[in-house]
Amino acid sequence: MVRLSAALFVLLIPAAAGAQCTNNNVLTGAAVTPTCPGTTNVPCVQGGQYALINVVSGNTYTFSTCAATFDTQITLFNNAGGGALGFNDDACGGLGLQSSVTWTASFTGQLRVLVDLYNCATNATCAPLSIACSTPPAGDCVYTLTMFDTFSDGWGTSNVGVSINGGPFQYYTVPPGVPSNFVQFGVNLGNTVVLTYNASGAWQTDNSYILTLGGSTLFNSGSPPAAGTVYAGTVTCVPPPPPPEDCLGAVTICSNVSLSNNTNNTGNVADINPTNSGCLDIVEFQGTWYVFSPSAGGNLGFTINPLGPDDYDWAVWGPYPPGTTPGSICPPLGPPIRCAASSGPATFNSTGSYATGMGHATYSPPQFASTVVSYGLPSTLDVCPLVPPQYCGWVPGMQVTVGQVYLMYISNWSQSSTGFNLSWTLANGASLDCTILPVDLLAFDAYAAKGDVRLEWSTGSESGSDHFLVERSRDGDRFDAIAEVDAAGHSLQLTRYGHVDDAPLPGMSYYRLRQFDLDGTQAVSPVRSVRIDHGAASVLLIPNPGAAHVEVLAQDVGDGEFLLLDATGKQVLRSVITEGRTAFDAQALPRGLYGYRLLGANGQALAHGTWVRE
Repeated sequence: MVRLSAALFVLLIPAAAGAQCTNNNVLTGAAVTPTCPGTTNVPCVQGGQYALINVVSGNTYTFSTCAATFDTQITLFNNAGGGALGFNDDACGGLGLQSSVTWTASFTGQLRVLVDLYNCATNATCAPLSIACSTPPAGDCVYTLTMFDTFSDGWGTSNVGVSINGGPFQYYTVPPGVPSNFVQFGVNLGNTVVLTYNASGAWQTDNSYILTLGGSTLFNSGSPPAAGTVYAGTVTCVPPPPPPEDCLGAVTICSNVSLSNNTNNTGNVADINPTNSGCLDIVEFQGTWYVFSPSAGGNLGFTINPLGPDDYDWAVWGPYPPGTTPGSICPPLGPPIRCAASSGPATFNSTGSYATGMGHATYSPPQFASTVVSYGLPSTLDVCPLVPPQYCGWVPGMQVTVGQVYLMYISNWSQSSTGFNLSWTLANGASLDCTILPVDLLAFDAYAAKGDVRLEWSTGSESGSDHFLVERSRDGDRFDAIAEVDAAGHSLQLTRYGHVDDAPLPGMSYYRLRQFDLDGTQAVSPVRSVRIDHGAASVLLIPNPGAAHVEVLAQDVGDGEFLLLDATGKQVLRSVITEGRTAFDAQALPRGLYGYRLLGANGQALAHGTWVRE
């Protein structure tokens, strides 16, 4: 393949301007409050300027420059600061040089919508910015299905089917002329959501889609998407943690053993931008983030070996102070200290291998160097322009000290979904280890039972822990402490905790734990949601989907019966409910979607729903 440009192995140069204009980050006009639902137009945004948009949390906005006459890029930022929230380049119909970004607001405030022009010989030409806004549908929480088409030529007969709680499937697709399409649907706590994909259309490698909640991905199809039933999950209204394809979800490397990966997506956040890309392209490809910390100082390098003739790029940022976590450094603010983006063929022509990395005894003289000095290898053509002792694909390794923290991004530039193996080169005493957290929270669950809310959590180890505060919220934003539970202090074994909220709020409530150490430091757990419908029976199957032991928790039901039915309506299981609880073993059941019924002591139907056997 051919990369964008050719360059020699040099000291890492400052990040390129990324086609941004000289008046970059200059406000155009006054802040705009879009009509919602509806479409609002900002008639003129010059290249490199930005528009301020007043957004409301939960609303979905589509920003488009498809009516512009020149090549544009759109980047979204929280005007209060931080990294990019969204990015698009060359995605509209026709020539495809204009841009369109769909984004669901995770905050109420001002959004900075930066419009860049390529090339910037002049920035006096206006690009009209269209803003389409939609409000979230009714439900305990809102799922967003976003479908992408790389070449904007439409999905043809392909579509995604969505079924909620066993209801009929609704089908969605991408029409010709647009890079993406999205739909939102409201779901209630305990509902089951099932996705199917019809792969009958042409050009499947152009297609992909994601299902998100609160900006976090519940399911990512990758490309090409798999056909058939691809996802089934129970609604909890709790966004999942960031995926490893986003910087905040960086995988912690816990030792110097080899690791492998084979991601097929780019995550949800545009972590790479013109200020921190270094030798990388500013458009993210199939990539994964990692964080590592030397447990002993010395020399460190690695080899990324693709599992085939492929093109991998990578970058390392740091060093950061000991104890640094991704939450405080993502996305990285400046260029990487090590970076290689040579094309796969150029690397192969230079070294006889598609492997890339740093700290090779032959290919990256000097083999190791101070992290004060940055090295980078920008994109190259398929023929390596470097002359030995310099080789394409390789830069010097790093001289590291104990406790330093580094971020690493590994990207499959060709988006082939071909995996890689990474092996470490450690010398002069260097070693790697995890950062040990004071409390290792293994699990935290909250569920309704007999009119109460029961909270259970466990830790795998504790060091210097003092106590937990159980906090409750009506809106998921403002939390109040409702109980305090003493912690174990110091423990290297499994420790279980629990608390019963015997006066829960009616309707939806949100719970979390705030853990305090003896030195006063604290950490907050993920949020769990529980619905209390006083006077109405409800049932919760844990887990759903499940494959082995399944707990059935029935609220406001004393004794009764639980019935499990297959897709034909045939009863496959009948169990007695005692004091609102029963259980069953699902291992012998075929995979698929099941219905259930909850019967009272008098045989009256009290509740029903669906359960998925994985």
